[in-house]
Amino acid sequence: MRHPLLHLEADARGEMTHYGGLVLAQQLVRRFGVAQRLDQHLHLFKRHAPYYESDHVLALAYTLYADGTCLEDQGALQASEAVRRLVGACRIPDPTTAGDFLRRFKTATDVEQLSAVIDEVQEEAWSKLPRRVRRRRAQHELALVDLDGHIKRLYGEHKEGADFSYDGRWSYQPLVVSLAGSGECLRVVNQPGSARSSDAAAGALRAVLPWVQRHFRNALVRGDTDFDRADLLQEVIDAHAYFAIGGRVYANRAALAQALPERAWQPFIPRAQRGRCSAPARQGRTPNWRKHKAAQRGFRNLRTIEQWIAELSYQPTGVSCPCRMIVRRIRIEEQDGQGKLFESFRYRLILTNLPRSYTPREIVDLAYQRCDQENLIEQFGAGIAGWRMPVAEFMGNWAWLQIARLAWNLGKWIAQLALPAEVVRWEWKRFRRHFVYLAAKVLKKGRRLIVQLTDSHRYLPQILAAHLRLQV
Repeated sequence: MRHPLLHLEADARGEMTHYGGLVLAQQLVRRFGVAQRLDQHLHLFKRHAPYYESDHVLALAYTLYADGTCLEDQGALQASEAVRRLVGACRIPDPTTAGDFLRRFKTATDVEQLSAVIDEVQEEAWSKLPRRVRRRRAQHELALVDLDGHIKRLYGEHKEGADFSYDGRWSYQPLVVSLAGSGECLRVVNQPGSARSSDAAAGALRAVLPWVQRHFRNALVRGDTDFDRADLLQEVIDAHAYFAIGGRVYANRAALAQALPERAWQPFIPRAQRGRCSAPARQGRTPNWRKHKAAQRGFRNLRTIEQWIAELSYQPTGVSCPCRMIVRRIRIEEQDGQGKLFESFRYRLILTNLPRSYTPREIVDLAYQRCDQENLIEQFGAGIAGWRMPVAEFMGNWAWLQIARLAWNLGKWIAQLALPAEVVRWEWKRFRRHFVYLAAKVLKKGRRLIVQLTDSHRYLPQILAAHLRLQV
């Protein structure tokens, strides 16, 4: 590197932007008429001078999609002439008005109208998937609908609707409903911090399951033990869908498990261990230093020795029909620095109404694959700043979550419709580096708007192909 002397010059025309990848998001919004749908369903302004509801929603969505982490970051798009040309706007709403717009969401009905628009676009995007994918989903695949909550700690003392969570944190506790595999966010419901994650789950499933079942053979709802409640299970049964929910180990359930005869138990190896057994041994494997240090310091350590699974029929209170209860018995050894101390048994339960064609081992594997949703929840905050909660009003923050859901799904829809299959699993940092951060020049030539991309970009062929696919 010779580090030559550099001379800087300013280009007054403002035709350059480093957000050239916004062309893919803009094409998807244009193809599915997102702006028109928003203006048709949302009625928050008495007069549209100069902005419509869609202008504010899409400006915030593009800000989050690009890399914004707060309302003020919308100014980066507002100040760029190239971005304004790219989205076809003579002006973009100022960041100071973004908070005012969020505060216009006064009731849950206003937020649900925004959510309904995203649902419409989601169904439209699914209907444009390749025919083989649509046929496979409709004939063979279960939609894996995952449920989980997230405690979002708040530092503002004037946040409306906030409360103390079970561990004493001043917070909101949104419920996230997502689709495994593609990672799409199907629903996000804001709740006070004192609420249980599952409080809004039955209502969310009532809205989500009908349109999910139209595109898949059926739906399988998965959740942890907090979602073991009668109203949720009955909602799934009434929708003729399936569930595989972690069960709470109540005294009566533990007694049923302990009363099973020994011949009912079958040895069980967790899915991760089965994968390690089938893989070739890695040469030069590094030692487990944590385990070594714990033994050296004399710390008590719990070690799983072996596991078994069994099945019995069980009807939860308040549910109209019996279901299958899969019981996992775990033998645990407690050790300290001097060696073995005690042995004990623990039980883990899964409640399900899956047909008998699914073996207990398959049900356990399906239920615990839900843990991948934790990565989605982490990326929803670290990837697109969805957990930011920028205003003081409860409904305004719920509307922010819906706009973040739209920004999140824009990336997932683009990946499914136009990009290589593996892109749908990428984290947002990697996705932006390859498909958003792209030097571009936006030019007007006659009546044509031309976006010139740098020829040196590694994924330029995929971006050009994706642009053509999104235009069809």
